[in-house]
Amino acid sequence: MTSTAAAPEAATAPSSTRWATILAVGFAQLVVAGGMSSLAVGLPPIRTEFAVSEAATAWVLLAYALPMGAVAIAAGRLADRADLRAVAVFSMSALMIGSVAAALAPTFPLLLAARAVGGLLGGLLFGMTGRIIVTSAAAHQRGRAMSVIALLMTIGGMGMVGAGGLIIAAFDWRGLFWVFTALSAVAVAALAMAVPSNGTGLPRPDRPLLVDIATSGGAIAAFLLAFEYLDSAPWVSLGVLAVSAALATVWVRQPSSGPTVALLRSPVMAGALLSLTLLSAVTGLLNFSIPFLMTDVHRVRPELVSMVMLTFIGGVGAMTPLAGWLADRFGPGRVSLGGAGLVVVAIVPLLFVDGETGLVDLGSRIALLGLAFGIFNTPMNTHLLASAPAEQSGTAGAFMATTRTVGTSLGPVVAALMWGLGATALDGYRMSAWAIAGILVLGAALQLTTKPWRTPVPAAA
Repeated sequence: MTSTAAAPEAATAPSSTRWATILAVGFAQLVVAGGMSSLAVGLPPIRTEFAVSEAATAWVLLAYALPMGAVAIAAGRLADRADLRAVAVFSMSALMIGSVAAALAPTFPLLLAARAVGGLLGGLLFGMTGRIIVTSAAAHQRGRAMSVIALLMTIGGMGMVGAGGLIIAAFDWRGLFWVFTALSAVAVAALAMAVPSNGTGLPRPDRPLLVDIATSGGAIAAFLLAFEYLDSAPWVSLGVLAVSAALATVWVRQPSSGPTVALLRSPVMAGALLSLTLLSAVTGLLNFSIPFLMTDVHRVRPELVSMVMLTFIGGVGAMTPLAGWLADRFGPGRVSLGGAGLVVVAIVPLLFVDGETGLVDLGSRIALLGLAFGIFNTPMNTHLLASAPAEQSGTAGAFMATTRTVGTSLGPVVAALMWGLGATALDGYRMSAWAIAGILVLGAALQLTTKPWRTPVPAAA
């Protein structure tokens, strides 16, 4: 092992894109994201086997998501000075071992421990993706490179839910972990062959890195955890938020955090991150309001709910490659601003859904929102990377992953709170939908304040 003081890799972008690297990282992200979403369908059999409550099974997801969010910023800062291949291979190898441990877990606490290790170390790759893109993609092809990774992450994050159900039906919930073990092994091999290396090997965890993980990571984990108790135990939620604020204050005052804090103070970076956070809250509509509407108002069976919701994935998947090309052609800032406006327009038809709306009609409205979000997502991520100095691309990518996680956690909480204010299920849906729409409008307005049209378009080599 070598010290983290090793010289950073060259900050200049390559003249041509290493597409093998982009595909390897995208596949690895599919595995990491799928490890979260696909387990949702495995919670009922896990509850039965270990004889735990429904609330306890939620920690199968939280034990993976919280450490992943917590380690992102530290991983991004590490990526700006580390051997990308060594850390990427280590991260996916740890995720593979965590999957084996989860598949063999004889007790519920050991299952949670295996998930926590997988989320913590697998999350290193999330924080490093931005740096890998900047060092592996030509500047004029960065949007298309990002679109490949975004598309594969979308498949892993949402599309794997259906695949997870099929695997569990054919085997059991442990079989799902064995599948992810095999997928992780493939990802390890792909990363080892494709990701460039500077020859320094794995970094040695020093005191600044450990303090960074404890403070920034603890603040993020506490902030995300607060959402879980906001409705059921608001005083607990406020206490956890206070802990998050205290840890964040300690982190900001660390001398090693100076460059990161300076990056956050950039008006363009801060505005873009807030915009991404708010627009990611669209998950409140997709993961809470619409499924409950179909279940409680339209009396739709769970399998049909999943099929209708997949139209969003179809829309995102269809537009993501085009969005990457548009970002490279016209500039990611301009395209992401246009995409944010389209998201606001696309949510309007979903505000006027009622008990008479048919499933085909509802699915087409959801697909329209997916098409719009597909135009926004990839260019926005590319714009964030372009807004940071090249030597801080890893940090920028980590903030991108963290704010997106916060936004996707915030959306369902807001939707649930507003739903509870409705006199009927339909009233609850409408109140939650309008609240999410308001958040999206604010996010698009924040993107406008960053004046992304001023960002130059990278010239082709």
